[in-house]
Amino acid sequence: MAGVEVQTGGELIGATVKRLERIAAGDVDWITAKVAAGILEGLPMHGETLVRELKARAAYPEALRRREVEANLGIFPIWALNDHLAARDAELFRRQMLLEGAFRVAAILSALNRLYFSTFQFKRARAHVERITIRPEHLAESLDLIANGAPSAAAAELKRLFQQTKVIVRAEMPDVDAERPWQPQG
Repeated sequence: MAGVEVQTGGELIGATVKRLERIAAGDVDWITAKVAAGILEGLPMHGETLVRELKARAAYPEALRRREVEANLGIFPIWALNDHLAARDAELFRRQMLLEGAFRVAAILSALNRLYFSTFQFKRARAHVERITIRPEHLAESLDLIANGAPSAAAAELKRLFQQTKVIVRAEMPDVDAERPWQPQG
């Protein structure tokens, strides 16, 4: 409105408090992540004291940080099968694995930086990447290449980006096994 982005949502305070209790326990699904991000990024139109309390409760917990990093470390090694898949007309699968890998890297780096992330309606990617301070160099450009580049170049870039991300994981969370094998999501 008048050049200012406005997004609204309605929920009873009791329901929001229940979501925040789930966050404290490290139990966050995509909608709870969206709500938490909205609480943290939003500006109150009314009830500044209540919103300040909700923001404090929405802080990214360590249990969630660890869970998200561990859950997303197993990336399908598309780069190892790239030629094999290209020869078998598996373009949809190649692109799916590239995008899933890019989303998993974004999830790992977001968690390391205690930023809520959801693949659902992921918007303002560059703005989100700018908020990620612990990251590989040229992260936004790498994600763009993976999403939009030729599959072979994208696969090579995903491999490079994932290796750099694992180095960061080892430095930030040395007790986490950064060599987890790929597992299908959900």
